[in-house]
Amino acid sequence: MSLDDSTAPETAPATADGSGGAGRSAKTYVLGGLALALVVGLVGFFTVRGASGEPEGADCISEVVTLTTAPVMEDLVNQAVKDVNEDEPCIDIQVTAGTVKDVVAVLSDPNAELPEIWIPDSPTWKGQLTSAGWTGTPIAEVLAQTPVGLIGGPAAKAPASWSSVLDGGSLAMADPSAEGASALALLAPYAEMKKTGETALSIEEKTVPVAQTFGERAVAGGATETDLSTITASSTQLVPATEQAYLAARRSNDQLTLVAPKTGAPMLQYPLIDVNRGSKDILASGGDLSARVGRALGRWFASGAGVEAVAAAELRGPDGAALPNDIGLGSTPVLPTVAQKTTDDTLRQWRVLSVPSSILAVVDLSGSMKMAIGDTTRIGLAVTASQVALDAFPAQARIGIWGFSKNRGENGASYAEYSPLERLDAPAADGKTHGDEVRAEADALPSKVRGGTGVMDSTLAAYKHAQEMWDPAWFNSVVIMTDGASDDSSSLSLESLVNQLKSLRDPAKPVKVIVIGISQDADTGELEQIAAATGGQNYLVTNPNEILGVLAQALLNR
Repeated sequence: MSLDDSTAPETAPATADGSGGAGRSAKTYVLGGLALALVVGLVGFFTVRGASGEPEGADCISEVVTLTTAPVMEDLVNQAVKDVNEDEPCIDIQVTAGTVKDVVAVLSDPNAELPEIWIPDSPTWKGQLTSAGWTGTPIAEVLAQTPVGLIGGPAAKAPASWSSVLDGGSLAMADPSAEGASALALLAPYAEMKKTGETALSIEEKTVPVAQTFGERAVAGGATETDLSTITASSTQLVPATEQAYLAARRSNDQLTLVAPKTGAPMLQYPLIDVNRGSKDILASGGDLSARVGRALGRWFASGAGVEAVAAAELRGPDGAALPNDIGLGSTPVLPTVAQKTTDDTLRQWRVLSVPSSILAVVDLSGSMKMAIGDTTRIGLAVTASQVALDAFPAQARIGIWGFSKNRGENGASYAEYSPLERLDAPAADGKTHGDEVRAEADALPSKVRGGTGVMDSTLAAYKHAQEMWDPAWFNSVVIMTDGASDDSSSLSLESLVNQLKSLRDPAKPVKVIVIGISQDADTGELEQIAAATGGQNYLVTNPNEILGVLAQALLNR
């Protein structure tokens, strides 16, 4: 298959009259003789070259085009390259297999050579290419595609939606910036919003526990991808995976089941991208070699041989038609593609949300916290919000609890430590974990309510302690939960606290103060100044279920 299809020139028409026939015959004879001599000479030349042992075409100047393809497409690409090289033997198309993660690693290495043609395996490719200062021009939008579902054990059932999977605690995510199926599992809740009624904020809230759990595994150095061969009959996990990956894994593990939420399945597409390493002017004129090679490869995939090869690889063609006999996900509805901005924003949010958290929770225990708010009390709301937050964080998170009110601690201090800042999975007394103790201390806070509000001194002390405990593996923060401004006349002034916080702030070891006002009585003016002094934020919560949204926003504002 030649790089550029062209038609042969038309034969010149004969003259209509018969004049000069003898002259023309003589000229024809001479030209014919010259042509014959030329042919004989060329035959002799190539016969001599052949006898010398040099390979045919050895005199051509080889041009190199580098291509990196998603591993699942490698065999197909090699077939396409072989076909192209039959017509263009002097073009050396060098094929390597690599995931989006592999190519992104190349983008960040100034000494590495970027591939000229790329077949990525993730919808995140464009944003990651752009962030590295490159652009990509699709030569073919879809060479092949495969829907993404959820793999579980034999008892796996189709969930109501992708949003419910995020919220269900069973989703085993790989890194969405590196693995296409997980990226689509993260994006699918946005694609189904019209069906579920979810909002961007509610999806972010549901993403927090999943991202934090992933971050825990990544920091601990454990595997972030689930080996499909390890899924057993008792497995409760749901692993995002493509239809093609499921069919391949099912051959060695008959315990696997592939399901799709009732809202539909997203489609993972494999485009053919020119990375635009050449001149834009050359590319626009069609003269760029990598673009021409790409077009030739695209023609092979659209040919009968290419269509058959794609089907044999258990991938779907550009039309997305179900595989024969409805194997895999069959005729499951396909979710629409989300906007590029949503893809880029969601991936950016994931990178932030997946950083493990270190939170020193400092809870207002002044007398006013006994006041009713809805069908609970202010301290009841704070405790419930704390429990909801604890459920969102994995075992590697560091959580500590302090309480504050006037003369709360030793020597008249306005604060007291009830649970130190440690990992939730750290061992504690009587065979319990630190997490068990944190929950118990949180439950006991209502019994400790008394006195006036001493928020200023307590905030300064908590900030200094969090700085002492600072660790680069975590997002380090102090969360103040209070129903109002300080009424302790012996405490620091607001101006003094803000100035000291600004002075202590160290960009190399960031600690943010996040202030959560409980009830409308919270003095947001003072609390906002306290949070802003450390680059933190101030929020108002009147419903414990709002806490995850607050934490999501706080984490995203790092």
